[in-house]
Amino acid sequence: MREPDRGLAGSAPPLSTASGQPVSVVHVTAEYYPYARIGGLAEAVRGAAAVVDVSNSPSFEDVAVMKFFKTSTHNLLIAEAAAGVRHHVALSVVGSGRLLRSGYLRAKFAQEKLIKESAIPYSIVQATQFFEFMPAIADAGTHGSAVRVPSVLIQPVAADDVAREVAKIATGAPLNGTVEIGGPEPFYLDGLIRRVLGARNDPREVIADSHVRYFGTELDERSLVAGDEADLGEIRFDDWLARATLPVADRNRQPAAAVTAPRERAQLGENEFRIGDVPPGSVLLVGDAAVFNVDGGFCATQARCTHRQGPLTEGSLDGSTVTCPLHGAQFNVWTGAVLRGPARDPLKTYAVTVEGDVGRIDVDASVTRGNESHPPSGSRCAPRLSP
Repeated sequence: MREPDRGLAGSAPPLSTASGQPVSVVHVTAEYYPYARIGGLAEAVRGAAAVVDVSNSPSFEDVAVMKFFKTSTHNLLIAEAAAGVRHHVALSVVGSGRLLRSGYLRAKFAQEKLIKESAIPYSIVQATQFFEFMPAIADAGTHGSAVRVPSVLIQPVAADDVAREVAKIATGAPLNGTVEIGGPEPFYLDGLIRRVLGARNDPREVIADSHVRYFGTELDERSLVAGDEADLGEIRFDDWLARATLPVADRNRQPAAAVTAPRERAQLGENEFRIGDVPPGSVLLVGDAAVFNVDGGFCATQARCTHRQGPLTEGSLDGSTVTCPLHGAQFNVWTGAVLRGPARDPLKTYAVTVEGDVGRIDVDASVTRGNESHPPSGSRCAPRLSP
């Protein structure tokens, strides 16, 4: 355990109530967990009007995590009662009461139960998963060289937004209830993990698997999404990713998704590409267009999703279907037709011609198609290459 912070993890200024009394932020770390006894906790919360508990277990193993949250929460509540603390604030997880097959979430639910049954007025802040936790989700779902995650929606939130929400609640009157906070927008989990790994040059393949468990529990499509009355953070994922410092994977390994054009591309004409840079099943960014190789046939669309401008070159290509990495919208790359929302407008498509080993995208002859889902009969896409 560390000495009480007068602010929340450096993301908020020192905290005090409206009357000027201090707020203690208690964080029991793995190093000091064995010594998180009532005496030490009482010293940590002495003089505080409110206490914020943002502790987390050093182990996610079922028995260990349950012991951690029950013991630390029980001892903390006793210490608070002795010190005259009048507001206990705990950070928890959206879904803790619904996803009880997860040992971690069972332990968080048990923690919440202890808080509600104590005599100390309380507020519980349930947050969706943090942006910062996405690499850990990928690691937990890794089997060999592939990451398998459920095909579900997730509404992640920036840790800074959660810090501000907790600070606001800790300095106010106890809710004696629970409030949720989630990110400003939902995503499909596989697309989000794919983007995070791509930012790290991580070559692991991401596979959406409806049968895989999420930290021990099965999910439905909206299990990881906050409720309709939840507060929403302000920081968008794109903005967070642009400034996040993520561990970078081995730079000598090649990404498994989009192909990056080599230096020779500078010698090509505008909107031209070398067909060897786009192997079957891949996509290449060429100017403002995305060129796809579907079974040896080349076609091109606008490079960004029509919903929220997600980069399609960072999405996944399955046959002739591209999935946007932001919110999971799907399009037919031959025709631009929308196959799955939330996008409503089709993509612009461009004619592609191939001469020798060079392909060219005719961006001046764009066409926005309707709901066709098969390759056009004309020459908008270059034909399949002969072996």
